[in-house]
Amino acid sequence: MKKIIAGLMIAASMLTFGCSGRNAEFGVVDLQKVEKEAVTIKTTREDTVKKLKEMQGEAEKALREAKSEEEAKKLMGEFEAKANLVKSEAQNKMKSSLDTALSQVAKEKNLGAILAKQAVPQGGTDVTKEVIEKMK
Repeated sequence: MKKIIAGLMIAASMLTFGCSGRNAEFGVVDLQKVEKEAVTIKTTREDTVKKLKEMQGEAEKALREAKSEEEAKKLMGEFEAKANLVKSEAQNKMKSSLDTALSQVAKEKNLGAILAKQAVPQGGTDVTKEVIEKMK
């Protein structure tokens, strides 16, 4: 029974990391720490909040000047769509920056993968600091 379990564990690890000579080293990154400390994320959030506040002011002014309830509803829809676009662009910028940093660190450290630290109970090379530095 122990031999069967050991064989299954070996087979599972081969499937996970590949049977060939691929690199089985992996990194881990603390995404919460990256979110708090990365310059790109901080500035993108600040810019997004600033844009949304400006848009809110414009929306409030336009709503006060609206001549009918129908016009007000139309304006609200337009401003909501613009706000969603601003948020989406910010998320894409942050994701792109993170993806680029992860890719660069993985290549530099010769890692097969970088996983979220919260999802890995043990092991892996912590590359959080390097990722934060790359996101400047």
